[in-house]
Amino acid sequence: MTRIITDADVYASQSQAFIDYQSGGEEPLTKTQIAVATGKSLFHKAKVKSVSDGMGKSERVIKKSTNVKLGKKVTSGTHKGMPIYTVTLEERATCPASCKHWADCYGNNMPFATRYTYDEALVSSIEEEIELLNHKHRKTGFLVRLHVLGDFPDMEYVEMWDRLLHNFEHLYVYGYTAHPVNTPLGEYIVKNLGATYGKRWMVRVSGDFSQSFSALNDDPVHMYMVEKKQAFICPVQTNKVSDCGACGLCWTATKPVVFLSH
Repeated sequence: MTRIITDADVYASQSQAFIDYQSGGEEPLTKTQIAVATGKSLFHKAKVKSVSDGMGKSERVIKKSTNVKLGKKVTSGTHKGMPIYTVTLEERATCPASCKHWADCYGNNMPFATRYTYDEALVSSIEEEIELLNHKHRKTGFLVRLHVLGDFPDMEYVEMWDRLLHNFEHLYVYGYTAHPVNTPLGEYIVKNLGATYGKRWMVRVSGDFSQSFSALNDDPVHMYMVEKKQAFICPVQTNKVSDCGACGLCWTATKPVVFLSH
């Protein structure tokens, strides 16, 4: 697999000179500053692994959701009855450096989550696991959340999901991306696949209020949009519903969703 250079790669290479310079100064960088500057997870050494390093007997890249806020399955709406699965990649290493949360990614507060390295072994595992899940859930379908951490690292990775959706009819996907829609990768993720697969591919673009199918933070402009009913606050965060599976608005509503700061 030919690895396409991402924004994160460029950011990391440019930042290495800064780190080398800082390492000789009076004020050493913190672990968080180093992670931000090198484009890696704060927990890169302890919680990032390649599938090729070996997987536990029951370990899978595509995991059943155990997250209380996400929920284990969809309990209302168009995807009712579908179990929810998740994929977790390494934050920053797979993300565009333009992400507004590059420095304060919530992955900084997730020391226990296992992140998988984007490589050929990961791609092979995802393809194999999706095929098995497609057969297992042929009566209900299944919903994959992309990504708990990380983003779409390059075009080849997105094309893989395109193939999987084409080949496995019971696969449904929802998630978020920080790739702007005015870039080739962002356009493919948000617009092209959305137009091709409809409700089976519901990926919102982060931070772009000009897009109706977006995910926004709670800055004054976005909260004004909520006030004018041009956007809605995540119902899980306001305790209107118990979890994402009981809500479903992120994959059904056409308005932007606003997430409250933690």
